[in-house]
Amino acid sequence: MTTTKKAVQLPVLERSRRNYDRLRVCRRCGQYTILPGEDCPKCGKARLVPVMDQARSKARRKMLNEILFTLLLTIIAVLLAQDMTQIAIAAASGLVLIALLVLVQRRMMGRETLRQLSRLFRYDHATIHEGLVQDQSTGVETVRSGEDVKGYHILRQTAVLVHNDRLRLALLSLLQNFRLRSDMDLELETLITRDFDPLVADYIGEIARLKRDMIKDRSIRYIIANEPKILEMENGWNILISVTSAAVRMKRYVTMYPGFIRRYARFLPRERFVRLYHVVRNDPALQGEVLGQDMENIRAELYADDPAFEHDTAGVERS
Repeated sequence: MTTTKKAVQLPVLERSRRNYDRLRVCRRCGQYTILPGEDCPKCGKARLVPVMDQARSKARRKMLNEILFTLLLTIIAVLLAQDMTQIAIAAASGLVLIALLVLVQRRMMGRETLRQLSRLFRYDHATIHEGLVQDQSTGVETVRSGEDVKGYHILRQTAVLVHNDRLRLALLSLLQNFRLRSDMDLELETLITRDFDPLVADYIGEIARLKRDMIKDRSIRYIIANEPKILEMENGWNILISVTSAAVRMKRYVTMYPGFIRRYARFLPRERFVRLYHVVRNDPALQGEVLGQDMENIRAELYADDPAFEHDTAGVERS
C-alpha cells in the first residue's frame, strides 16, 4: 500500500552543548519547559530562565547567606567584647574572614553552580517530568490540529531530554508522512527503539538511501538483529540492500560485519560493489577470508569484463 507523502520544509533543531541547556524554569510558578518562547506555558508570565541561570542564582543566594552569617557572628563578637581592644580584634577578624570567604566563593562559583544544578534536578525531578509531559501534549495537540510539521518540531525538541520508545515512534510516524530529502536536518541514532518496529526499519532504509554517512554501528546492529523480520516486510529487501550499500563506505564496517555484507554483496549497485571489492582486495586479511572469495566469484560472474576491477580505487575510507 502506498501513501502520499507531503513535501515539507522541516525546521532545523538548534543544538546546544549540553541537553539541559534548553530546559527553562518559570521563576513565578516553577513550571519547566524545553520549548522556545518568552511566556511560561502555565502562568503566561515572561519569567522563564535557563536552568543554569536558576542554579547560578541559587548558588549566589547560598554564598550571600554564608557572608551574612559570618557578618552576624562578627557583630555578636563585637557586642560581647569587654573593651576596645577586644572590639577591634573581633571586628578585624570578622572583616578578614569575610574577605577570605568572598575570595574562596569566587573561585568556587562554578563548582557551586553545578552542585545547585544537581540538587535542582534531584529535588525537582517530578516537576521537570510534568513540564516535559505538558510539552509533549502541546506537540500532540498541534499535530491533531493539522500542523504536523510544527507538531513534529515540538516533539523533537522534547526528545532532547525525553528518551522513550513511545516518543521515538511518534516522531517516526510523523516522518513517514513527509517526503524526506538529503538536505534536511535529520537524525537517526536517537530514534532507534529498543525493540523491533517496522517504522524504525523503514526509516533506517530511507536514511541509508538519502544520507548513507549517517548509517553507523547502532543502525547496522539493529538491522542485523532484526534481519528475519525485515525480510518479511514489503520493502524489507530494499532496506537491507540500502544499509549494506551504506555500510561498505567504511572498511571498519566491512571488517566488523562480514557475514551481513556477504549476504547482500551480489545485489549491491555496481558502484557500491566496486567500492566493496577494492576494500576487500586491499586488505590481505579480508581477502583471505570467505568474503574475499565471494568477491572474486561475484566479480567473475557479474563483472568479468569490467575495467573498474582492474585497478585499486584511491580514497577508500578506513577507520
